Amino acid sequence: MDQSASVFGEKGSALYISFKPNLTATPISFPDSGAEIAFLVAQSFITSDKQVTAPIHYNLRVVECSIAACVMAKIFGLKKGLPKDNGPLGVSLRGFHDTYFEEKEGVQDNTRVDSKTFEAQLDKLLHLVEDYLHQEDGYTREQICDLLGTSVDALQQQFESKFRVRADKFKLRQRAVHVFSEALRVSRFRELLVDPPEGLTGDQLARDLGALMNETQDSCRDLYECSCPELDDICKIARAAGAYGSRLTGAGWGGCSVHLVPKSNVEAVKKALTEKYYKKKWPSISEERLKEALVVSEPGAGSFVFKVTGEKVV
Repeated sequence: MDQSASVFGEKGSALYISFKPNLTATPISFPDSGAEIAFLVAQSFITSDKQVTAPIHYNLRVVECSIAACVMAKIFGLKKGLPKDNGPLGVSLRGFHDTYFEEKEGVQDNTRVDSKTFEAQLDKLLHLVEDYLHQEDGYTREQICDLLGTSVDALQQQFESKFRVRADKFKLRQRAVHVFSEALRVSRFRELLVDPPEGLTGDQLARDLGALMNETQDSCRDLYECSCPELDDICKIARAAGAYGSRLTGAGWGGCSVHLVPKSNVEAVKKALTEKYYKKKWPSISEERLKEALVVSEPGAGSFVFKVTGEKVV
């Protein structure tokens, strides 16, 4: 994802990236609606040391999502099994998504359905997860084995041999709900840019886009649990100061957040974050450090090859 954004970006455009059936990157312009907006990037200065925390954070989420896909496939008796993909464990919730609708509803190639059909599918999957993965406190290895019809040793060999995880229970329900709802938000965000509802004003369009970002942050905090108190504080402060939308960016558990802000509110949001987050947490923070912390960004062109010919440029 990050590499594709770096290479395929176009100035002034959002980028819709898809990996199925093949890697595609489609630039999408923001509507010329009169809304003057900016993206403010705020660094939390919190570092997630993956060497230490990966077994309970990043690695564990990969395992939970992969197990959730296998459990759902078993519950619904998918005959083809889950397709192998390029994910770390070879199976994914997207694989379950496509296979379910191919087998259960006769969709020959689910990568070709239109956006409205795709969104309706995601809505259905969310209901299925809520109906069938009902244990809020998670599933033990033994419970997962009962669902899959396998042994603990086989389960660990399939899902825990490539990288370390540390957990007594696996939150399959929450992770699946986050993944499917996030896919739904991405689709809706794209549709708002490509085909905004008739009569939607520039300001309201920006607010609707921001609301989707806020929903993502809430889901990252509550369902995927990849936020952290500092990122939560930053998003809360920015929203209160006038940001339309605020969410973490990247893998989470630290790092940066991104905020959709009316240009008229940029300085107010920067001031609020400076006073209520940075100077409160680090009273002696330098001005140079603050400049690194808050950056107003605009979509730019991706990387490119510059051929040096040796000719003099006038």
